[in-house]
Amino acid sequence: MKKSDTRNTMKGMEEALKKVSDMLMGIDPSSGYPFGIHACTEYPAIPTHTHGLTEVGWPEFIIDPLAFGPKGNAGLINRAYDFFSKPENSEKLKAILKGETVKLTGLELRPDTGAEDPNTYCFREVPPDFEAVRLAYLVEEMGTDLTGMRFVQIFVQGDDFALVDAYYRGGVKW
Repeated sequence: MKKSDTRNTMKGMEEALKKVSDMLMGIDPSSGYPFGIHACTEYPAIPTHTHGLTEVGWPEFIIDPLAFGPKGNAGLINRAYDFFSKPENSEKLKAILKGETVKLTGLELRPDTGAEDPNTYCFREVPPDFEAVRLAYLVEEMGTDLTGMRFVQIFVQGDDFALVDAYYRGGVKW
């Protein structure tokens, strides 16, 4: 590869990264959690997702960007991490990684609040070729290598549209 080709490739990658970072918003990187959360603020949107959980031996979490909005999704991801990191709940994360779908109530995710939450939150492992994962981790745009990574999708029971590739193709739209 010629030097000019390398320079053009790097410039193209930098432009793509800037474009993507302009549409993403990192959620509270100083939160004390061992991961960051990216949430899209423009449409078509990419799924809200984590970065950094793989480095601590966990699967990355991903959720439909329209489920609860950027901040609501980030809060749900944080609550899921808090729940599964408790020793008494670690078997549920292992069950997800063995192919089960685990369902939790809002009260299970936030027992300290006692808040009424009519939703049932579902957690399932999805493969790296699931369109939501490919979109969130910029596989096409940046050539991200997902080797060795695992992904858990969070979705609300009944939101079956969020379980199929077609929903995410080209970014999620209203």
